[in-house]
Amino acid sequence: MMKMVVGVSESFSAAHSIPGHKKCGKVHGHNFVVSVEVEGELNKGMVIDFFELKTHLKEVLEKFDHSMLNELIEVPTSENIALHVFKELKSRGLNVVRVRVSENVDKWAEIRA
Repeated sequence: MMKMVVGVSESFSAAHSIPGHKKCGKVHGHNFVVSVEVEGELNKGMVIDFFELKTHLKEVLEKFDHSMLNELIEVPTSENIALHVFKELKSRGLNVVRVRVSENVDKWAEIRA
């Protein structure tokens, strides 16, 4: 059977600083956008219900929204946020194939399975 990929996006606002970084070492904030894709076979016309996938993503991101990311992730780069989201969604049994974290329209980090 043919596999298909579906995805959703969700946003959150948070502050962080990157320890030791010349510019980003100062506390600053972003409106992050996190996009997730999962792969699977069609079952009753869907890979996964968009509502279900979005609910999982919102639950994973809930602790990040309006937080100081340094209190949650040792080095809160977009790369580490993507890795954290990827692992959390995988641990929920989702067949995640891509997570992209954008901190601005022109900067992002992406992890692929």
